[in-house]
Amino acid sequence: MGNPTSHVRRNLSWGVIVGCFLLSMILLVLTTSYAASFPGFGLSLSGNSASAGAKTEQKLTSDHPDAKIKTGEKLQRKPLCDLTQRRADICDMEGDIRVHGNSSSVLFVTSSGLQESYRIQPHPRKGDHAALATVTEVTVRSTTAEEAPKCTTKSRVPAVIFSNGGYMFNFFHDISDALIPLYITSHRFDGEVQFLIRDMLPWWVEKFQPLLKGLSRYDIIDLNRDHEVRCYSHVIVGIMFHADLYIDPTKSGGLTMLDYGAYLRKSLGLKRETAIKLANPDEEKKPRVLIVNRKGTRRFTNVDEIARMVEMSGFQAVVSEVHENKSLAEFAQVVNSCDVLLGLHGAGMTNLIFLPTNGILIQIVPLGRMEDVCWINYGAPAVRVKLHYLQYSIRAPESNLIDQFPKDDPVILDPKAVFEKQGSARWVSLYMHRQTVKLDVERFRSVLWHAREIFRQPWN
Repeated sequence: MGNPTSHVRRNLSWGVIVGCFLLSMILLVLTTSYAASFPGFGLSLSGNSASAGAKTEQKLTSDHPDAKIKTGEKLQRKPLCDLTQRRADICDMEGDIRVHGNSSSVLFVTSSGLQESYRIQPHPRKGDHAALATVTEVTVRSTTAEEAPKCTTKSRVPAVIFSNGGYMFNFFHDISDALIPLYITSHRFDGEVQFLIRDMLPWWVEKFQPLLKGLSRYDIIDLNRDHEVRCYSHVIVGIMFHADLYIDPTKSGGLTMLDYGAYLRKSLGLKRETAIKLANPDEEKKPRVLIVNRKGTRRFTNVDEIARMVEMSGFQAVVSEVHENKSLAEFAQVVNSCDVLLGLHGAGMTNLIFLPTNGILIQIVPLGRMEDVCWINYGAPAVRVKLHYLQYSIRAPESNLIDQFPKDDPVILDPKAVFEKQGSARWVSLYMHRQTVKLDVERFRSVLWHAREIFRQPWN
């Protein structure tokens, strides 16, 4: 009979190894997701290579000298896929197209004899290896009618194929990596389009069902479990990405984030298009301030004190944790009923998209020298949807890190040095995971006064 103590020790050792591996993978995903967009420290973790997200056996363009079939005939149409975009590979095909979900294949039927083959990861985080680790490749290739599988179902509407992989556990990425690109790609079809999802997450589809139904009148197909050979005359593999929380009107036929806001209001039943306007200084109406608090890290430790200061400054305070016990539509309606969204930097700031026009986003910047990334991630997007933007940077005494490190430690005085000398994982651990904030409400009072004055100004 074996030594039971030795057996427990071996089990414990394996448990520690497995636990450390899982923890390291979680840190890698979170670090890459955040640091990839952090220009303040000059780091770029997401590749900019045009071909980083796709592999092709024969990359062809119509004017390329090698774009010939065996008989010497030149390619008379555009290539099936465009691999030149920085953040997404797109295959936009019209003709006889057959989608076989089980084999992850999209077949373009042609009689030209030209062979093209691409392996596409249909997700707009091209080059971000941590995100794409959960994105299944789709093979797009040309074939002949004789070789193509027979259709088992035919559709009269176009199809858009995209993946639920990546960082779909984070609201910022839900919106910026999936729902805005999906809107850009499919809006033109006015609901006459079907979505085929790789790596489908049923909870994600259920959560965002009102927005998905706002773009498509047809059943969503779980492509991983689909046994049909689906035939379409128009298929798009991949979804178009312009920038985080942004639609470029020069690339979208004139669509802007204001159009996206109108689509959100219609899909989620949001009633308010514009924020409150205070006509004179003595007006008794009070703008509503939604204080978004987080669970765990990067949260306010004195939220009740903040709410009292908000009330004393002439506002009505509403305190809520992001999406707690509420559906997407319910929480969006809470945001839309308010005039100001106030919170610490994080995914909760993405809820700015539900604020009425001329509302205010107040973003609290934690310790860590995050001012640039806070502006890029949420400040600029707020301005683009005609919100006012106020940014408040805390001082060291407002962070709990002052209780963990000496006042002259680089963690307090020089976050950039921490990033450069100790690495991004250490920086993320300190400033994103271990930090809480006790807001200096007296110092913050001036920001609230400024916000109140904004509602007295004439609208542009």
